[in-house]
Amino acid sequence: MNIALIGNPNAGKTTLYNELTGSKQSVGNWPGVTVEKKSGKLRSKVIDADIIDLPGIYSLSTISLEEEIASNYIMDRKMDLIINIVDASSLERNLFLTYQLLDSNIPMIVALNGMDIIDKNKETIDHLALSQELGVPVIPISASKKVGIDKLIHQVETFDVNQIRKPIQYEQAIEDVIDKFNDYINDRFLSIRFFEDGLDALPHANVNHKDQALLIEWYHELKETFELDIDMVLPDARYNKIIDLINRIYDRNDLIKETPTDKIDKVLTHKFFGLPIFGLVMFLVFFLAFGPIGTFITDQFVWLIDQFFVFIINGVESLGMSPYISSLITKGVFGGLAAVVGFLPQLMILFFALAILEDSGYMSRAAFIMDRALRKFGLSGKSFIPMLIGFGCSVPAITATRTLDKDEDRKITAMIIPFVSCGAKAPIYGVFAGALFGNGSYLVVFSMYLLGLLVAILSAILFKKTILKSASANYIMELPQYRKPTVKNTWLHTWERSKDFLIKAGTILLASFIVIWFLSYFGIVDGQFKLLSDDQISQSFLGHIGRAILPVFKPIGFNDWRSTVAILSGFVAKESVVGTLGILYGVSGDVVENGSALYPAIQSAFTPVQAYAFMVFALLAIPCIAAVSALKRELKSTKWFLFTLLYEMVVAYLAAMAIYQIGSRDTGTILSIVFTALVIIFVIFMVRKWIRQKGSACATCDGCSSSKGCSLPQFQEFKESMEGEKEKDED
Repeated sequence: MNIALIGNPNAGKTTLYNELTGSKQSVGNWPGVTVEKKSGKLRSKVIDADIIDLPGIYSLSTISLEEEIASNYIMDRKMDLIINIVDASSLERNLFLTYQLLDSNIPMIVALNGMDIIDKNKETIDHLALSQELGVPVIPISASKKVGIDKLIHQVETFDVNQIRKPIQYEQAIEDVIDKFNDYINDRFLSIRFFEDGLDALPHANVNHKDQALLIEWYHELKETFELDIDMVLPDARYNKIIDLINRIYDRNDLIKETPTDKIDKVLTHKFFGLPIFGLVMFLVFFLAFGPIGTFITDQFVWLIDQFFVFIINGVESLGMSPYISSLITKGVFGGLAAVVGFLPQLMILFFALAILEDSGYMSRAAFIMDRALRKFGLSGKSFIPMLIGFGCSVPAITATRTLDKDEDRKITAMIIPFVSCGAKAPIYGVFAGALFGNGSYLVVFSMYLLGLLVAILSAILFKKTILKSASANYIMELPQYRKPTVKNTWLHTWERSKDFLIKAGTILLASFIVIWFLSYFGIVDGQFKLLSDDQISQSFLGHIGRAILPVFKPIGFNDWRSTVAILSGFVAKESVVGTLGILYGVSGDVVENGSALYPAIQSAFTPVQAYAFMVFALLAIPCIAAVSALKRELKSTKWFLFTLLYEMVVAYLAAMAIYQIGSRDTGTILSIVFTALVIIFVIFMVRKWIRQKGSACATCDGCSSSKGCSLPQFQEFKESMEGEKEKDED
């Protein structure tokens, strides 16, 4: 038995899915967490049922690729039963999708979620009357508090999927049109979808070309029949039914003038203070993870790893293994893994803090705040959602671009996500900041995350104004009510991300460390292929490769072939950068200082400016193989894919070079460069403003941000031309 779990974004669908299946899915409060349908077994001993978790949608009329996944699945009717989760606190909006699902005549159960909020507000919803009106069972639940879940499962177990339900009836004029379409489509549901969506519904219907031509002709004739636009006729009829129904079953508390969510949002989404507050919140997150608390916990964890490492070394030596096996285990496997896994506590703290922000509903506010800022540059806050996901991992973030409505916006967002600092890059910042920046390490780490976002946003603006010009799609944003994060969901979210890190460490990273160890500790010396000692490592295969390409990286501050090789290993997985340094610098278990075995080596090989340039290059350069694969899949174009990789490498190189070259100069030189840059920017701005006023550089008015207040003759001609085109379209 196949059961589809369907509902609006933020209705609690993924939380309910976890409760129904026991599946360990992450939970977030924004559209885009569930980008593809997922399946799990219903937690039942009575029936064998698979639950398909579809992306959250507001309507079967799709805009984004994410909505299309769910809509196509429903229109193809691949399920035996629908569980439609409805947010009781947003009943009017949620019931619109419910009525569309009722049109399909697929067996359905409504899970009325958030009843705890209704009770808290001293309101009542007559769910029995709602059930009678809809003609389907309605089960009141609270998914986050696990209330009503057993009743819902029992209803599924005892539900008769063969029962006949009377279809929703609309006013006679609408029914006449549906019947007319149905004469050729022979499917009432698809006839309704054709009425509402036009040609988009026909691929799901078995209609020959001749009948398609007749249907399309009638469809266009109907535009003159109704007062409303044809695509608004059915939605208007549904909302009339919904409003009438809600007035009969929903007893509201009129004394509630302002909810707690409204009060909090007055501060957190304030026009002027919202963005600084968001910056402060993110700063506190990184201070918690990489400041004194995170550093102290990491130091203790590294000490434990060191003790285990010493135990392994002593055990290997006592077994009398071959020198190359001993070197592989102590320097290749554990030398690399110890350097990476040592930063797990800081990553878990970071993931835990982000999970709390997501589960509470604040991340939706972050998108809203950024939408207000990005809208000025033709971008949407919806693009910021995948970027926020990118703080955890670039792969799901790139995949989440499917939530965007326009192809140009999807391309731009996918192209800039690698600039966002993912969790895999955190160990790089942790080891360099901890070794060279002392008590200010958390400020350095925070600056990396801030720089990544800044470069991503500036790149998006550049693309939007040049190679991918288009008007940004409107973003209808829903701000869910603030919820108290649950321990279970927060832990699941934290553990899922941490588990991915550990799995990668035990698979991809382990394999790469073995290869790096082989290339680092084997070479040809005096014409003989042999296992090298630590003082001969420069003669290894990797040493020759590193020295060969070192001149390319010298302008950005790389003076040691080891750093060059380490940064290249990051193209396999960013976590391997630290592990590679551990192998190349011959980290051993008894060398632990200031909380990390790598600190002494880093302090002797890098200056603070070199370290910062190294971190910037690691931040902005091509991401890991997994992210590159996701990027290729989502861009669906070899041309755009190769351009993106080249662009990222150029930006990373130029940014690192600027930081190293400027940072290596004395204070007077730096101030001179900054002053000169400010003067050039000021002159360019004033000249541009003067040219605009004179009008000599205005080749076109299309897309001009000053056109509304422009008095130039060419703008008047442009305006008259646009008005003429509009009149032609109306005729």
